[in-house]
Amino acid sequence: MNARSALLDAEAAVPFAGQRVLLTGASGFLGRQVARQALAAGTVLHVLGRSPAAPGAQHHQADLADRAAVARAVAAANPQAVIHCAAPGVAYGSASLPDMLAVAVGGTEALLDACTALAVPPRVVLVGSGFEYAASDHPVGEDWPIVPAGSHYGAAKAAAACVAGAFADRLPLVLLRPFHIYGAGEAARRLGPFLIAKARAGEPVDLTACEQQRDFLHVDDCAAMLWAALAERGDAPGLELCNLGSGQPIALHQFIEALTAELGRHGLAAQCRIGALPYRANEPMVSLPDLSRWQAKGLRRARVSLAQGVADLVTAELAA
Repeated sequence: MNARSALLDAEAAVPFAGQRVLLTGASGFLGRQVARQALAAGTVLHVLGRSPAAPGAQHHQADLADRAAVARAVAAANPQAVIHCAAPGVAYGSASLPDMLAVAVGGTEALLDACTALAVPPRVVLVGSGFEYAASDHPVGEDWPIVPAGSHYGAAKAAAACVAGAFADRLPLVLLRPFHIYGAGEAARRLGPFLIAKARAGEPVDLTACEQQRDFLHVDDCAAMLWAALAERGDAPGLELCNLGSGQPIALHQFIEALTAELGRHGLAAQCRIGALPYRANEPMVSLPDLSRWQAKGLRRARVSLAQGVADLVTAELAA
């Protein structure tokens, strides 16, 4: 059973009420929240995937690696807008690079090619990642070099961005690069759910010194930002690019301390042995977005505080 957040921006997708929207990755962490917001706002939601994932949406069965199936699904949905969230391998080590590339490159190309065949090409939002950027000791803007360091996931996302660029002359595209999304419904092996599970089991956890600087963006905020970008995008072909984040950089140990404190309020003790492990090879000590471009657009900013997000994550995980 997937943990479900009590936080829901039910107004985020209101500009698309009554419109046909096609979503990929609806069974994933971010995609589930995008689907919840879509249905809460009254969009006519179509989801493309191997199995039904969003009750209330119309499901089109297709594997993104199957070009013919993707073409049939897109033609049947005939969407006015598309949000492409599908991406294996978000959790470190959870998928091989070939599997990630099959979706990121082949799947993205098949999806966008099918969109160009529609009588009225839809606006498309694609979800990238802050892991696409080269390592830096400061917040990075959209023009920072794309040289993923030690991240197969980042490499796959960078490859998908290249594919999107090949369609910029035919489709109105927005590529968004979120940094460090968290919240209820994350994969069990990701940091928050992993620490919560260990606390429930009464088991200690060995960690690094946790001095890495990160920007934690709550999944509800991230999903709402996708809708905001989609609503703002005009119909002229081209590729727009923006980083996404909360704008609140923190050290990783601060996230862990907030999580530990929240677990304590539920009567659980997290035994986190900070400093017990060395840093992973190629671990970026700073991974922060420069949000100037997004902020200049005047679109939705993060609203969920770290305290709210962590409290919601703990409550949802304990109830799951």
